[in-house]
Amino acid sequence: MTAHSSALTPLWQTLLDARLLRDLDVQLAELLARWDADDSIQLAVAMTSQELGRGHVCFDLTTWPERLAQWQTQFADNVFDWPTTTVAALMEQLQHSPLVRVITDPAQIDEQVQPLTLFSHRLYLSRYFRFEQQVACWLQQASLPVTTNADRPELAQQLRQLFTPQSEVDWQAVAVATACDGRFTLISGGPGTGKTTTVTKLLALLVAQSEQPLLIRLAAPTGKAAARLTESIAKAKNELAGQVNAAWLAGIPTQASTLHRLLGVIPGLPEFRHHGQNPLPLEVLVVDEASMIDLPMMARLLAALPPQARLILLGDKDQLASVEAGAVLGDICQFVAQGLSAHQAQQLQQRTGYELQNYVQPAGHPLRDRLCLLRKSYRFAADSGIGKLAEAVNNGDVKAAHAVWAQDYRDIRLHSDEQRLEMAISVAAKGYHAYLALLAAPVTSDNAIDLLKTFNQIRLLCALHDGPWGINGMNQAIGQRLQAQGKLQMSGEWFAGRPVMITENDYGLGLYNGDIGIAASDGERLRVWCVLPDGKAHGFLPSRLPAHDTAWAMTVHKSQGSEFTHTLLLLPPEVNPLLTRELLYTGITRAREQLDLFATPEVLALMVRKQTERYSGLGAMLQTMSAAE
Repeated sequence: MTAHSSALTPLWQTLLDARLLRDLDVQLAELLARWDADDSIQLAVAMTSQELGRGHVCFDLTTWPERLAQWQTQFADNVFDWPTTTVAALMEQLQHSPLVRVITDPAQIDEQVQPLTLFSHRLYLSRYFRFEQQVACWLQQASLPVTTNADRPELAQQLRQLFTPQSEVDWQAVAVATACDGRFTLISGGPGTGKTTTVTKLLALLVAQSEQPLLIRLAAPTGKAAARLTESIAKAKNELAGQVNAAWLAGIPTQASTLHRLLGVIPGLPEFRHHGQNPLPLEVLVVDEASMIDLPMMARLLAALPPQARLILLGDKDQLASVEAGAVLGDICQFVAQGLSAHQAQQLQQRTGYELQNYVQPAGHPLRDRLCLLRKSYRFAADSGIGKLAEAVNNGDVKAAHAVWAQDYRDIRLHSDEQRLEMAISVAAKGYHAYLALLAAPVTSDNAIDLLKTFNQIRLLCALHDGPWGINGMNQAIGQRLQAQGKLQMSGEWFAGRPVMITENDYGLGLYNGDIGIAASDGERLRVWCVLPDGKAHGFLPSRLPAHDTAWAMTVHKSQGSEFTHTLLLLPPEVNPLLTRELLYTGITRAREQLDLFATPEVLALMVRKQTERYSGLGAMLQTMSAAE
């Protein structure tokens, strides 16, 4: 490309001042304007960059007129010459721009170096197109039928040892039968559907099928999720002891790691030690909380898998997507709606004995046969308000969600009056009295686990960071209330009883983003007590901790992978882009036994209706690849 200079119009500064674009977006547009100075192209570049900041992988060009119209309404004087380019004309310009490479076949790997990529009506920063292309190519290959010994005669017998036959379809058994062959399986289900029990039985079956010991690894996106997976797998193995062949269970590991640790972090570099040329030493990989995996991480994980390794993803397709760009789990799970192929339904019926013809659809992507949806929740009883509310929200049914509150459910309470903020502070502070009472005695490695378990009985979740309705305001308010009640003495940054959440991985200490700790005296000095991945508590000097925040209140995003006996969910009164159905569902389902929801009916109705949108081309790429074969 040949560079030429271009002066940007005053529109850029105005868009920055109005916070419609970020500095990064404008700087990228200004840089690339040296090669293509067209106003529409520059604005499309800035919007593509902006979309990444909003969690989208690409800029959907069909939204171009709507976006311009929204921006124009911000300026009453309308002093700027806004681009009048149509979507068709913009795509024509992009196809001839030196900044853009045009892709028609997503399966074709191309070494062009243009900064932007155009695929159909989607404009990408090329780096993110390559990530999405890598994921699509891997999934396409992994979805193809493979010839295995999974249907040897003893398989049905082994499945009967793991699952007691039921009168209705046992979707856990179907998931295990699906995953006993093929390179890839995704098991999705809401809280209490038994994802961990299912995968433990699946691993037992894979161990039973293998003639040699299997090299199995367990992982999750965050340290907190990895610790919970470690605990859950160990618990499931203990519950299955006596029911399942001991040798099968013995081959299942219990220690999970973070994805970063699994792949091997190289300090100061964005790449990992394990990649396509240095694959991971494993045969089976189970990754929990897969909804939290962003696109770049998924691409790097798939690239690092050995050619014959099995990948099993676990997650809830209805939870919040990853904080960073992409919603890979959600993109993959869209193929669940295509049902099963006739061949797959017949094969699963032979393995499990369950009739699945009602789920057969004549056409669909092969990936659909690798997806398993657990449909029955064992956590919420029929008379559970939490379960009924979560179901209504997940279905986008405002009337059903409203009707839940009219029932006399004991496990949910709605606080919608003008005093709900004060009530949230009061209920949270009272709930935290229990763990603070344990600080009267010195804390040691032996009793620190009980301290942390007691703290984790209750948690206040917020949608926002800032303001009185966000975690910053609520952490300050709760601390002040507890001090006024004489439950703690806040003196300086560190004081006995301060709960913290780690926000930065520290592999040397074994502390990871999302870990919870509590400051308490060991009888001589103040330490911050955390449970490490091995299940043991350790006391760290406050000065040694990586980045952290006070954690009486935490965001719903940070709560993913956690459960609390009593959950308080605080939602702001004003409309905010963060207020979506997925956030509400995720917050509700963090509660095991009791939910207090602080929100107006208007905000709840808005959230139930508003589904998160994440623009990507992963589904379109897979459909295009499948049609070409």
